[in-house]
Amino acid sequence: RVSVCYDNESSTVAAVSDLNGLVVGGLIITAMQPISAARPQKDLKPSSLLLENILTEDDYEDEDCMEETKSDVLELLSKYGNVTSCIFETNGDKKGQILISFAEGSSALTKSVQELNGFMFGGTKIMASQFPKVNDLAVGKKKILESVVCKKEDEAKPAPMYSGDKIIPEQYAECKRVPKIPNTGLPRSYASLSENDTATPLLYEMLGELTRLQLRSKDDKNAKARRRLVMGLREVARGVRANKMKMIVMANNLDEYGVIDSKLQEIIDMAGGKEIPVIYELNKRKL
Repeated sequence: RVSVCYDNESSTVAAVSDLNGLVVGGLIITAMQPISAARPQKDLKPSSLLLENILTEDDYEDEDCMEETKSDVLELLSKYGNVTSCIFETNGDKKGQILISFAEGSSALTKSVQELNGFMFGGTKIMASQFPKVNDLAVGKKKILESVVCKKEDEAKPAPMYSGDKIIPEQYAECKRVPKIPNTGLPRSYASLSENDTATPLLYEMLGELTRLQLRSKDDKNAKARRRLVMGLREVARGVRANKMKMIVMANNLDEYGVIDSKLQEIIDMAGGKEIPVIYELNKRKL
């Protein structure tokens, strides 16, 4: 048995959560946090914000993408308080999780969870929760007060969604469960259409060939790995800022929504400043 002391409870809880069940030297570690029987229950409070469903494969593969995502996350969090710690998990069972601590404590934590849970970020819904959960901290009170293994309770999982006979990953399935916003299907005012009848067939041919080359680079180890296509408002804006874009194909009937409108206008303005052509010939369904 090994006993370790930390300066604060949040570090202790984080260590227990990370180490419990870890295999070292062929043995499974059991990590526990002693709790005094005289300790009042009200002292057991969540101390950090846990964000999930933000990081993408591009963030793991590209350091520039990861740094930009970190900057975007910190900017998003700044309105809730002063961030004293922000840990991005990129490996293991916790891969994709972001753990944040605020100097303001529970006030910033409660407000950030309420406003960020379900918030759209980069085209996906953020999952925000308190860490560790109150139920996790109180479990030892119902059992033996001398010690308790701190672990998160398994959350109820929704029924899986399928594409053919394959299960769709939950981060994408969750997006599919969101009700669709009604759309007229007509081109909006931001889109200036070309009068050239050959534009649409050429677009189909070009995008099809770029998709084929990009898929080949993933399947063929001898093929040169290059990102020929990126998708999503956030990824396109990132590519324009990095001077990596040669052309932008934007759906001409994107939904009228504050966040979407501001982002697409940002892309249009940046593209104009860098003389990058923006093509509006396809609507959402065709694109």
